Amino acid sequence: MNTRRPRRIAFLLAQLGSDASTAFEQALAPLDITASEAGLLRLIGHNPGIGQKAAGEMFGVGPSRVVAVLDRLERRGRIERRRSATDRRSHEVHLTPEGEELLTALRPVAEAHETDFTQDLDESDLDRLAVYLETIASSRGLDLDVHRSTRGRT
Repeated sequence: MNTRRPRRIAFLLAQLGSDASTAFEQALAPLDITASEAGLLRLIGHNPGIGQKAAGEMFGVGPSRVVAVLDRLERRGRIERRRSATDRRSHEVHLTPEGEELLTALRPVAEAHETDFTQDLDESDLDRLAVYLETIASSRGLDLDVHRSTRGRT
């Protein structure tokens, strides 16, 4: 007879992911930015001149969805689109000075969120957990640096 308690790893990861997302959105509210916008700013900051299509592919969303987020960021002066020098049909996306400042302001918010979320774990627990989660993410073919949309929403 199997008396071992079910692990429910996927369920717990989903529950924690939802909780972390909600808390992160709340932490971002004073900066007047959504998590989707923050993720896209980070992607652009690490890949200046990235094309709109490539950004959408990295985020796992269709072109119209990534364009909607880019439109919001552009209206607020956080990014600018420039015609590609190599393909006049496409646009490259760059951070504006305001976007760079906002990206810099996001770092301590993200770090505080991480600290708050993992406050009951010691350094060795955190190291082990990071290895386990990275192993699972890699085995699922996920990019360890880009949070892809799982619902096609941004």
